[in-house]
Amino acid sequence: MNRILVVEDDPDLLEVVQLVLEENNYKVFPLMTGRPIFRIIEEFRPDLILMDIKLDGMDGRAIFKEIRTRPGTAHLPVVLTSGGFSEDYIMRESLLSNDYLEKPFEMSVMLKKLEMLL
Repeated sequence: MNRILVVEDDPDLLEVVQLVLEENNYKVFPLMTGRPIFRIIEEFRPDLILMDIKLDGMDGRAIFKEIRTRPGTAHLPVVLTSGGFSEDYIMRESLLSNDYLEKPFEMSVMLKKLEMLL
């Protein structure tokens, strides 16, 4: 069973994403803040991270860059999500994530993107 760490500060969206993923046989660790992310990665050992860029009090872009610089996490596929940034912006900022979902997104589109990366 693939393990997905979902980092999203909108509790309603986090709950829906978690339910959809679990219904599709993924083990999910829901996280509403990026603060403990590296401890959670070490403990949960996700196969993929689905992370919002705009987190409450934190910048998901900075967390993503840190994920990419650490030897223990650099290999992890990361799908960034945001309702405030276009995909063009993500590319201009050199946030070379494995994929990007602009909110609002369809759950079926999310599932297809995750399946391709796992």
